[in-house]
Amino acid sequence: MSGFISRVDRRAVLTGLVAAPAVLSFGRAWAGGAYLFPLGVASGDPAPDGFVIWTRLAADPLAADGLGGLSDAIPVRWEVAAEEGFRHIAAAGDVIAARDAAHSVHVEVAGLRPNRPYWYRFTAQGQQSPAGRAITTPAPNAQTDRLRLAVASCSHWERGYFSAYGHMADEAPDMTLFLGDYIYEYSLGPDRADQVVRPYNLEEATTLAGYRNRYALHRTDANLQRLHAVAPCVAVWDDHEIQDDYSGIWSKVRGVAPNDFLQRRAAGYQAFYEAMPIRRTRLDAALQMPIYRRIRYGKLAEFFMLDGRQYRSKQPCSDGENGGKGQIVADATCWDRRDPSRTFLGFDQERWLYDGLARADARWNILGQDLVMAGLRLSRTPEEEPRYWTDTWDGFPAARDRLTQALSTLKPSNPVVLSGDYHSFWTNDVKLDSRDPGSPTVATEFVGTSITSTGPAYEGLMAVMPNNPQVKFFDSRQRGYMSIDVRPDRMDTRYRVISDVRDPQAPISTLKSWTVESGRPGAVAA
Repeated sequence: MSGFISRVDRRAVLTGLVAAPAVLSFGRAWAGGAYLFPLGVASGDPAPDGFVIWTRLAADPLAADGLGGLSDAIPVRWEVAAEEGFRHIAAAGDVIAARDAAHSVHVEVAGLRPNRPYWYRFTAQGQQSPAGRAITTPAPNAQTDRLRLAVASCSHWERGYFSAYGHMADEAPDMTLFLGDYIYEYSLGPDRADQVVRPYNLEEATTLAGYRNRYALHRTDANLQRLHAVAPCVAVWDDHEIQDDYSGIWSKVRGVAPNDFLQRRAAGYQAFYEAMPIRRTRLDAALQMPIYRRIRYGKLAEFFMLDGRQYRSKQPCSDGENGGKGQIVADATCWDRRDPSRTFLGFDQERWLYDGLARADARWNILGQDLVMAGLRLSRTPEEEPRYWTDTWDGFPAARDRLTQALSTLKPSNPVVLSGDYHSFWTNDVKLDSRDPGSPTVATEFVGTSITSTGPAYEGLMAVMPNNPQVKFFDSRQRGYMSIDVRPDRMDTRYRVISDVRDPQAPISTLKSWTVESGRPGAVAA
């Protein structure tokens, strides 16, 4: 990263203070123009023989048209080396950074050796990118002793600095999971100006240019760049990559026709692909973009990365008594919440998941997805009529029942659910029947808090926890991430928290640690 750091204040870069103005002003003299790699590099979707390597060229990252200050297509050379000094090149080639993909580059590298690190870089117009480190996964049937994961979600630029990403990078994980809300489509209004730590200074994203610039701004953050440069990631989306609380083809705003919302959604999906190191995908004729996929890590773990937004049914009772919002409803008045024809994942993705679970032979089977699965009854006593936050799996209980029945029937080894979205830590038992806390536990769920986004009211939710014995732990007061060690005999999860999102150098500590023993569903406090 020396070429980048030498042209801006080194301390600012290392502490995550670089924002758009600094990025836009440096490097003008290098190679007769602006530095073309201000958004860094990334790798993702690792496999035994390779991974995706990514960059996006830009001379003016926040240009209003979303094209990063570039127009013509630009040839790019890529190299993958077996060691950090690039003395032994393991793979190399040439690609074109094209205008219609906002000059992003996705190279699906193959032919490498399993279970080892590689280093990669890009060259364009005589300029060289920072170098990144990627890691291939073990061979499918290889016995593996350990996998280190870092798990993140919900990073609102305006809410604070991304110091948590820097601490994740310091842990040098084998893989990073991003479980949604990598960007936020909106900015805090004047009524919340006192809550803004660093402003977006961008209009709400509704167009392709708007979404592209949100990702570009996030990628100027030095801590996020550093995290992407140290390990491959696997990313899925939630709602803020498009619009808060959207559901399938339906906007949360009343009166917006599905066909109109699909155009906005397609723009957001296209920008997500351009900004992420994921394998080749594209919008189809129905303006859908498949991103659910499996990632295998030898015999140790199999990841089922799920899409909980694109294919799901409309939120229940969204045209009823709740102002069209369909967010919190009383079970007794919401006539369609339990309709068995409703789906959270879409029926094609459901079948794909169940088929995969039926064939699963890894020691740990990990479902990475966006929303709390175990459920929460918003009532203080068993006698009080419960209410539910229906944007989560609680709005789709029949779909959840199908999944828990599949877990009970198919019996994949050690199912664990990793979730995001709720800006809080949860340790949950996923029950066969969410209405019966005494029913068997079919999976363990860990929910990670946000990188910066503000959590829900702690006292209010703690008041209903006595009526939710499936929730073993809850805390919404802390920001941070999950650090997970997967071993053949156990999974250890640490809830890592930063001291203050307003401090770009916030220290890190561990709030709580949990262990799941192989063959015994349910987490135990460590």
